[in-house]
Amino acid sequence: MRASRTARAVASPAAQLFREPVLGAVPADRVAQRAGAKLTVAAGLAITGAGLAVGATTAIGSSQWFVAAWMAIVGFGMGTAFATAASAALKTIPAEKSGVASAMMQAMQKVGFPLGSAIVGSVLVTGYQAQLNVTGLPAAAASVVKQSVFAGVAVAGQVHSSALLDSVRSAFVAGMDAALVVSAATAAVAMVLALIFLPGRLPSEARSLTPVAERAA
Repeated sequence: MRASRTARAVASPAAQLFREPVLGAVPADRVAQRAGAKLTVAAGLAITGAGLAVGATTAIGSSQWFVAAWMAIVGFGMGTAFATAASAALKTIPAEKSGVASAMMQAMQKVGFPLGSAIVGSVLVTGYQAQLNVTGLPAAAASVVKQSVFAGVAVAGQVHSSALLDSVRSAFVAGMDAALVVSAATAAVAMVLALIFLPGRLPSEARSLTPVAERAA
């Protein structure tokens, strides 16, 4: 029962994170037509970084709704930034080469996402292990606890140690916060790069606004 409750508590915010990028992508095209790809992508990355920075303040006592809120912010920002960046990239490619460009983008995503996950995961694990207090535990048990938070919780239950359980939870949250700080910094760097290298407005976007301007006149 306890494992089931924990799974539900984690699943709801996680589902929120995967749902919000879709909601962010929906208005991204309209915003990009008005503000241009550069500002839209930069705004999406700024929202993503802000959500990650808020997430980095997560504590053991934080509610599920707090976690769901910053995950929603992150997901919305990611959806806005990624959808606009992908659309802008494809619009700059000749139509006859769009298939190759789309394949290259998919390949970059398949390489980039696992690489980023590995880096963030390494930061989380390093922070978790650094914050653990395994004083008094046998070497074998301490080694198991350091493997993962799930192993730590299992060992704490086996030895009936509430102190160890608190240490495992605190260490995991500290590691997660450190990983979110690194992620927020990465989003900030990406925002600066977007402002430097992305075009302000694509020709197709400028043409799409011309009829609107003429009607307004």
